[in-house]
Amino acid sequence: MSQPGSPPGVPASSAGRIRRARVAAAAALAGCLLSARALRAEDEGVEPAPTYPLSLLVQADAVLASAPAPFESPDDPPAGAALRLRRLRVGDDLRWGDIRLRALFEAQPDDAAGAPYAPLAGGRLPVGGPVRAADLYLSWAPVPAIHLDAGSLRVPFSLSRQTDEADLRMLERPGFVEAFLPDYRAGLAVGGDLGELLYQAAILSADRTLDGHLFGDGALVAGRLTAEPLGPVGLAPWRRAASDPWYDWFRFAASVSALYGTLAEPRRLAIDPDFQAQWRWLVVSAEYLFSLRYRDGVTIEPGSYQQGAAVEPGATLLGRRLDLVARADWQRVAAANSWGAGAGLTAYAPDPRLRLGAGFEWRRGPTGAGGTDAGSYWAILRLTIALE
Repeated sequence: MSQPGSPPGVPASSAGRIRRARVAAAAALAGCLLSARALRAEDEGVEPAPTYPLSLLVQADAVLASAPAPFESPDDPPAGAALRLRRLRVGDDLRWGDIRLRALFEAQPDDAAGAPYAPLAGGRLPVGGPVRAADLYLSWAPVPAIHLDAGSLRVPFSLSRQTDEADLRMLERPGFVEAFLPDYRAGLAVGGDLGELLYQAAILSADRTLDGHLFGDGALVAGRLTAEPLGPVGLAPWRRAASDPWYDWFRFAASVSALYGTLAEPRRLAIDPDFQAQWRWLVVSAEYLFSLRYRDGVTIEPGSYQQGAAVEPGATLLGRRLDLVARADWQRVAAANSWGAGAGLTAYAPDPRLRLGAGFEWRRGPTGAGGTDAGSYWAILRLTIALE
């Protein structure tokens, strides 16, 4: 006899075998699809399964000498020589399918101005103190061409700001970046990889503290567009291994960032083009900032101009174990100019998560009252442990 739901005239035993065959075929098909997805993800360098990696960054400094000028770079170390924990960052990066939750918290010591963070630094907690949320966001990335993020994010502006502290070639960012540009803000962002073009855009709170008054101090919008016409460059091309198929190709990336909104004051407009080029062990990076403030949305505020520029040529030698870099930078506020020059090296252990860096920078600022020298400098040795 037939079972209910089986075709007329098909015995119950045959219907059972048919159902079992269908289940087996479906399971085999699902297995093939999952295997194909895993292989495709492996080919693309994407982790298909949920991962729970600990993220840890520890940076310890031996400050050999420091004579800071806070108005030029508010993140300089205090004057003199000292041993200090430069940065401690710990968190987790949870992924499941297209969803990612990233939560990183960071602690820093006081800088030359007597505070743990520069005035424009964001991600601060309502309780105050030296701990802040470096990254705290939820992301959805269904395809490489689009990802949506919500939370405390890096502001998509400036090449230097996009490069993580663990990957900086010079030990510290250029002075104008710390003095004029934001790092983290809370809000919404969209971005993606279109092949030869990468894009980011965000609507963010101007508030530097993650509390219930977000957007009480205004907002800012920022965007960044990057063209890589000859092949991938990335944010840290000096980390590209010699075995990489793109290593022998000359490549460059040209970007432009734009920002409008409230930073230290409202109605500030900033434009920042930047450029990176790599050929084998040579990498050159350059960036320029132009910023001004509108008094009433139309009229430019006199004396509100801010400018800055930096160029960093470098070479990676000894089988990617030693990275050498030099930097020249300039900044201008109203009619006052400051110049800087420095150099650095990073030595990588056989496990590149352990690094030893050394660097110095000297800056010449505008002459102070009575003709006093407004120069500043720092020289630092830094041990870095970076787990990501």
